[in-house]
Formats: sequence, structure tokens, C-alpha cells
Amino acid sequence: MKHIIVVGSGIAGLIAALELSRKHAVTLVTKARLEDSNTRFAQGGITAAMFSDDSVAEHIADTLRAGVGLCDPAAVEVLCSEGPGRIRDLVRLGVDFDQHEGELARGLEAAHSRARVLHAGGDSTGLTIELALARAVRAAGISVME
Repeated sequence: MKHIIVVGSGIAGLIAALELSRKHAVTLVTKARLEDSNTRFAQGGITAAMFSDDSVAEHIADTLRAGVGLCDPAAVEVLCSEGPGRIRDLVRLGVDFDQHEGELARGLEAAHSRARVLHAGGDSTGLTIELALARAVRAAGISVME
């Protein structure tokens, strides 16, 4: 078993530590407390084609249209295609997305043609994700150096 060091406790570092801990010993190193990263300041929602009245193809088209030629189409395709799976991963890891009548609440914002924007804790999506992932890291027994 390898011992891997992950530096940073933002969403990327927390997810990397959790994924790597499935097969390796992991130490996560952070500049402050585990729960203190810039992820907590992300107030907006997360967009994914999660509902039966939507599609990945429509999400891709909306994103490319909003990007007015500045998007890398291959990157947009990966983002939109993998989005629903990553939302399900976050839910499994304890992120409590806002609900409406027992289902994920969704909003229509910006350049989206469908309501697909998910929030957690209202406009505290980043903080809600950060705290849930930090709990998951601690529950997984990952060594943390704050």
C-alpha cells in the first residue's frame, strides 16, 4: 500500500483524498483547519442535467452558447456528461442539496434553457459541500495535518 499526501482541503483535495483512501494510506495537508478553504465561499449552485425533462446534449448546447466561442468544446462535453454522476457522488458523501417536495430542488438561472441549477443551503452551496466532504474525510480515517 502506498502512502499518498494530498495538499489542500478544497473540494478537489477532499475528493482526491477520499478516492485515494480506497486503496492507499492518505495524509491530507491543509494550511488552516480542514474546513477552511475557498470552496466555502462558492455561493452559487451546481448545474447538471439530472432530470427527465433535460439532457446532457441540451446542457452542452446551453454552455457552448453562453460561452460565445470561448469554451473548449471537449471540456464542456466532459463537464456536462460527468455532472450528473458527480452530483450523485456528492449526495452519497453526505451533501444535503436543497429539496422541494422530496426531490432535488432546481432553479432556472443565467443562460440555461432548463431548470437544472442545484443549491445546498440556499446560497451556501460551497460551504455545505465543504463541511460534508470534511466530515467524510474524518469518517474515512484519513490522516489530516492542519
